Amino acid sequence: MSKVILIVDDEPMIHELLTINFRRMRTPVEVVSTRTGEEAIATYRTLLQQDKRPDLVVMDLNLSGEEAMEAVERHREGGEPLDGVRTTREILKLDHTARIWGYTAWFDTEWSGNLERYADRVVKRTVPFRQFAQMVDRFFQQD
Repeated sequence: MSKVILIVDDEPMIHELLTINFRRMRTPVEVVSTRTGEEAIATYRTLLQQDKRPDLVVMDLNLSGEEAMEAVERHREGGEPLDGVRTTREILKLDHTARIWGYTAWFDTEWSGNLERYADRVVKRTVPFRQFAQMVDRFFQQD
């Protein structure tokens, strides 16, 4: 049976690279992509209703869709749209057993520390996509 992975990231290329590498794993997977926190929460809810609870959520911190530091800073401080921390908290309200891994370039920041409070794991995006997929595959093999 396939595992369901929900990717939450505002960058389309990240979705492509993760999906390519997840599909190379020994564990068969179905990848569901969302680009915003709001979309991720709605999709998670829909998947639960369809009895397709995600086996893993891969969460980015910056879901602003912006590159300008001012916009990212507003986003980090609680502005709209939802960031990865607030999205993680909302998903956990829907399903307190949700397994969420952060995969972010914003590691080693206070923001990342906030995500670590809620996520099962936060992985630095300096870890190559292939290696990250291998980590996920080992996690699924142990599950």
